[in-house]
Amino acid sequence: MARKRYNDYELLYMVKENHCSIALDILLKKYQNFIYKKIHSFFFYEKYYDDYFQEGVICLLKAINSFEEKYNKTFMRYFEVILIRHYSCLHQKNKREWHGLQALKDDFVIGEETSNSYHYEKIKFKSKLEQDVYELYYLKNKTITKIAEILTLNSKQVYNAIYRIKRKLKKIEL
Repeated sequence: MARKRYNDYELLYMVKENHCSIALDILLKKYQNFIYKKIHSFFFYEKYYDDYFQEGVICLLKAINSFEEKYNKTFMRYFEVILIRHYSCLHQKNKREWHGLQALKDDFVIGEETSNSYHYEKIKFKSKLEQDVYELYYLKNKTITKIAEILTLNSKQVYNAIYRIKRKLKKIEL
């Protein structure tokens, strides 16, 4: 089977109908360089290329399973659209995270606390109430009623503080 050259439609048929692993391997090898080409056009850091390649292989498998000939599109273009959309989403997500971290540094004071064996960073809010609720709710996973007991507040005040914290954190992500 490896010596004969198959076109995409034959390989897709073999994978879908016969569950042929050899045909799937041929498709993966055939589109491997194309995936790397798209990775290089979207992402700059080489240390994440393996992760993005795995995402590309997942997109290829998704394209193989969902491709239909009746729409008169080639498999290559169909796969390219799926891959570009996925990489665009990943790229935008990475940009949002990076800008979110920059905004986090600007809007909040990031303090460093050290314990005996580890080191971590913690967000500090300007409001003491929000800081306490943030630590109890997000870092220590306490319930609303437990937070209300600890801080001697009613549950409505705790819910309002959580809402304000979420709103501030969402501004950072955008």
